[in-house]
Amino acid sequence: MGVAVNDQHITSHTDTPHQPQREIPTKRLIGDSMGMFGLNISSGLLGLITYYYTDVVGVSAAIVGTVLLVTKLLDAVADVGMGVLVDRTKSKYGQARPWLLWMSIPMFVSLLLLFSVPDISVTGKIVYAIITNLVFYIMVYTPTFIPYSSLMALTTRNTYERSLMGIIRSSSGYLAGMVVAIAFLPIVNAMGGGRREWTILAGIFAFMAAAGILIAFFSNREKYNNVQLDELGVFQEKISLVQGLKMLISNKYWLLMFTVGTFSHILFALGVAAGTYYAKYIWGDVNLVAIMGGIGLIPVVIGFSLSGPFIKKFGKRNTALGGVIIGLIGATARLIAPESIMLGLVCSVFQTLGTIPLMAVGGALTTDTIEYGEWKFRKRMVGLTNSVNAFGNKVGTALGAAMIGWFLALGGYVEQASEQGDAAKQAIIALNIYVPIVVMVVIAICLFFYKLDKEFPKVLKDLEERRTAKI
Repeated sequence: MGVAVNDQHITSHTDTPHQPQREIPTKRLIGDSMGMFGLNISSGLLGLITYYYTDVVGVSAAIVGTVLLVTKLLDAVADVGMGVLVDRTKSKYGQARPWLLWMSIPMFVSLLLLFSVPDISVTGKIVYAIITNLVFYIMVYTPTFIPYSSLMALTTRNTYERSLMGIIRSSSGYLAGMVVAIAFLPIVNAMGGGRREWTILAGIFAFMAAAGILIAFFSNREKYNNVQLDELGVFQEKISLVQGLKMLISNKYWLLMFTVGTFSHILFALGVAAGTYYAKYIWGDVNLVAIMGGIGLIPVVIGFSLSGPFIKKFGKRNTALGGVIIGLIGATARLIAPESIMLGLVCSVFQTLGTIPLMAVGGALTTDTIEYGEWKFRKRMVGLTNSVNAFGNKVGTALGAAMIGWFLALGGYVEQASEQGDAAKQAIIALNIYVPIVVMVVIAICLFFYKLDKEFPKVLKDLEERRTAKI
């Protein structure tokens, strides 16, 4: 997939490396990617939570959608505070890395509790769902995800190596998503499909998630955290939250990637859960979700294999934009015959293939905006940038999850029913085809206006000259 070089040697807007120098060995990159594996195991499980609440626990779809929206919006607000906390964290393990150690056990416990709804009154189930969702998101997922996202900026300043890190992270993350998508429902149904079985299997997957986070902790080393930059004489004074937010809003490239991240997470939130309803009520067999997941391995292998060479040749932004266009074509083609299993499976390959490049380079594209902000405002904001990005991601996830419940409710969806009416089926089709098309169009427009790949060499050169002048 190529090699990385120091920032100051990069002169091509396509990120093509000139010298074979790496800051992070491949073994550590793979270990680092296990953090994404763990996070995506947890997000994959959360993708099934709507189905778990409606068809296993028996809570109204409309109530589920509202509960998930409220809890995730509250969590999104907490993200900003977490970013400030990361920027001010100092420990022997670094600035962001220690949070992975601290959150590994809580990750296991909180995921297990989410899928352990007791057999009590409907009101009791709703209260339990609200509490466990808030605990998971605010007290565990956010203090894990934001520090992990920040590590890309804290471990390397090499733009191509960030792309490489993004590819390996995304590969592990997508593998985790495939494991959940392919294995969970068939296994839990084979076990009996009841509440107890869901809790047991969720516990096994929760252990995998926690283990991945812990491996990432041991695999990372911070080279550009607050303490180290301060020792080099390049660490700036702390800024207030209001000042930081004003700078972010004035960073045009960050705004574009913030929008891309928000809408991408609407798409991801719809993916697993909406697909489950589609397989069950449009195609007539919920276990077809596993077949979709299995077939989805084809574009995953192709997409990640080609992402590295395409990034070197065309640049990060062009690679992501090309992928989104492919996904848009795949989604649109499903409109020919929405109920066709064969067409749906084939088009899903192209939809999946379209998301891979964005997954691979999205983190690097966003991280590059940190250097752009530092260049423009002379302030480096790692934690705050990632936390506000996470805020947008959470809002996107919340909207995606809420859409499922709301669309189903508008269509007259009947919880735990073996068949659904025509209106409910149309709502399911809309969630799986029409909404993703609109979302991908918005993402494509934002990527089209992202021009930082061309400007980035000058940004890095100017920053290096500033640092040299201070030494």
